[in-house]
Amino acid sequence: MPHRDRYLFVCTNRREEGNPKGSCAQKGSEEIVKRLKGALLERGLAKTVRACSSGCIDLCEVGVSIVLEPDHVVYGNVTLEDVDAIADGVAKGEIVERLVVPRPAPASGAKKG
Repeated sequence: MPHRDRYLFVCTNRREEGNPKGSCAQKGSEEIVKRLKGALLERGLAKTVRACSSGCIDLCEVGVSIVLEPDHVVYGNVTLEDVDAIADGVAKGEIVERLVVPRPAPASGAKKG
């Protein structure tokens, strides 16, 4: 299978019950990745876009998170109701702005790349 044009990495990390951070799996991400794969297939995108289960993305504070590559976009607080908007956005080459987790400002004194 050739490389895809875009990848959607869905955090499906699961922590032990009672962990104060919780985990994306406990917040429904396993069902989200399944539905996202189906939505991409329905739109004829399965050969160019791949939805993948991922380990921890380290954004527990923003709910279920998805990283869209190569765009370097992070979606947060994703729910099942957002799956169609994400799949439609990928199909159109658009970002679902309402789900974007803004990048933090660089720390003062940090080198700019």
